[in-house]
Amino acid sequence: MNTKQIAILSLLLEGELSISEISEYVGISGPQLRREINYLLKRNYVEKKAFIGNELILCITEEGIEELMREYPLLKSLVQNLETTLCVRFGC
Repeated sequence: MNTKQIAILSLLLEGELSISEISEYVGISGPQLRREINYLLKRNYVEKKAFIGNELILCITEEGIEELMREYPLLKSLVQNLETTLCVRFGC
């Protein structure tokens, strides 16, 4: 899994989101977002929950939660690197 897929799963831990909300939070759209969502759907990490108008709503599955927990060491490392970068840049 890549960091965008991890970010999407992390967002969905908070609750169901539309594709446009995911796009806004993660900062990707169009074909790249569709690729990431399709990857997660094919592996049963997310599922289609509903359509509101023409807006697809997604939620995380148990398999998605389990995969996210397997990726926890990567998440922890990313956060630590981010904290270090921010401290170097802005002083801590």
